[in-house]
Order: sequence, then structure tokens, then C-alpha cells
Amino acid sequence: MWEMKTLKDLAIIKAFVPEKIPNFVGTESMFDFVVWNLYDRIANGLKSFDLLCDNRRFYDAFLVAGNVLETCAVLSYIKDKQTEKERLENLNKYLARSAAGQLIKTLSWSDDLSKEVVWKAYESGLKLFAPVGDSIIKKQKSDKTDKEIHWDILDKLKYRDGSNADKKSLIYSNYVRPDPQGYVRAFSKTFDRLDNGNFERMYDKYCDFKHVNIMSNGVAAETMEEDIVDWAIEIMAAVVLYLQRYGLKPMDD
Repeated sequence: MWEMKTLKDLAIIKAFVPEKIPNFVGTESMFDFVVWNLYDRIANGLKSFDLLCDNRRFYDAFLVAGNVLETCAVLSYIKDKQTEKERLENLNKYLARSAAGQLIKTLSWSDDLSKEVVWKAYESGLKLFAPVGDSIIKKQKSDKTDKEIHWDILDKLKYRDGSNADKKSLIYSNYVRPDPQGYVRAFSKTFDRLDNGNFERMYDKYCDFKHVNIMSNGVAAETMEEDIVDWAIEIMAAVVLYLQRYGLKPMDD
């Protein structure tokens, strides 16, 4: 049985009506395309969370809540800077980290790029990574600019020959990797009134569940504690309030 505070938070989630997602045709800015797609993922996640809570699928609901929080933190990281220059810089960093992560995954499929399907996927990833990768270059002792260092590395990464392990090592050693907890920490700091100190703690708990197989012995039998469920509901209500107060303005189709 939900307490009154939890019932109020559930009502906030159920009453949320997201903005209409624009129909993108390919001529819009990358900024608009990315932030609206993130917004759409959050809106769909909130619907799923509500449905799972109604059906008392609390493990699944908690995992969805963690993903919604992470995605909302990324949205805030990109759009909530004061100047357009800062917003575009953070967009490029997000795109670069995502592209680098995808390259690592592709390179992990096999030992080399001899398979055509792996090579095609890798080529596509490099095309996404090339324009923005200089934004996440690690600090180095060099007279060269970050862009020059980035292009030197691309000259080594662009060839089909060589081992995938060497290519992964180049990416790991030269570029800043994604830090989801960092996005959440920044979100928590920026919107501490909505957060009430819970965003980071809930996200850490989400990571615990996410990286442990819940079907393994001793985990599937564990009962999700009621206060943890209430906690997730409270935070999803805070996400809704964020979207209502600081979300995206409708775009003309």
C-alpha cells in the first residue's frame, strides 16, 4: 500500500504529457535532433516505469528508472549550459564519447577487421567520430593542438590492417571515456532542489542492479524493499518536474 507522498508522486508521473516530438527530415540541426531524441527516450521510459509499477514489476521498474535518470542527466548536460558555445561543446563531447564507445564495441567483435560486416560498421563509426573526436582528447604534453593530435590518431585508426586490440588501445589511451556517473553528478548539482540529494545515491543502486544478473542465485529471491520503490517513484516525479519546468520548447514541424 503506497503512502500518501508516494501516491502524489505517482500522480505526477501519470499526469505527465510530453511535448510532441518533431518530425525530423534530415535538414535540422544536430543539436535539435539529439536533444529531442533524448527527450523521447525519457518520455517513453516514464510510461514504461508507470506501467511496471502498476503491475508491481519493481525490479524492472527500478532498472527503467535508472536509465531514465541517466538519459535525463545527459539531456541536461547538453542543453542546460548558459551559452550556445558551451551547449555545442557539450554536444560534441557527448557525440564523441558515444562514437568512441561504439568503436570499442565494434572492435571487440573480432581480432581484426577482415570480416566485411565488421569493417563496414567500423568505417561508419569512424565517420561519426572524426568530426568531434578532438573534443575528448586527453591532456597530453605536446606542442600540437587537440585537433592535430586527433587527426594523427585517425591516421593510425583508419586502416583495415592491424589488430583490433591495438586500435582499442589507441582509443583508450588518447580519449576521455564516457562517464555516466559524471552526467548524473552534474545534473544533481545543477538541480539540487529537485534532487534533494537522491539522484547520485539512486543511480549507484541502479548500477548495482544493472551489473548483477538478477536471475543469479540469491538475487531473484531478494525482495525489493518498499522504501527503494518509493525512492524510485520520488525521483521519477522529480524528472517529470524537471521536464515541465526546464524541458524543451515545442518546435514547428
